[in-house]
Amino acid sequence: MEAFTIEHRVPWADVDLAKIVYFPRYFSYFEMAELEWYRTRSLVYEELLEGMGIWMPRVAAHCNYRSPARLAELLSIEMHLERLGRTSYTFGFNAYRLPERTHLADGHITIATVARETFRPTPIPDKLVHLLEGLPRKRGAE
Repeated sequence: MEAFTIEHRVPWADVDLAKIVYFPRYFSYFEMAELEWYRTRSLVYEELLEGMGIWMPRVAAHCNYRSPARLAELLSIEMHLERLGRTSYTFGFNAYRLPERTHLADGHITIATVARETFRPTPIPDKLVHLLEGLPRKRGAE
């Protein structure tokens, strides 16, 4: 199964004076892929949180920068499931320049599930586990 993919054209707001994507923008691109993945499942992120009675804070984020992306270039942001634990999960991401698929960046974001009242770790709700299990896994991952 292929990774979940979105395309994004780099706007002026995302670049520095050299017209290169400002490094933290990649985390925004990763989040765009995540939120679009929920939308393709007919879910609104905020409603999902409310319905499950949890919060899903990001507890770790990492990005490796391979090659610069520039103003107006078309990017492919690919997302896969790296790890599914009991109270947290990790999405992995790759960013490519299109059409040649130059590898621009890769990274991951770990998300915990916590109880709204206490902000203490709580098991990932079954509904969310089911959704996550449908997401492509990183090649070579079990």
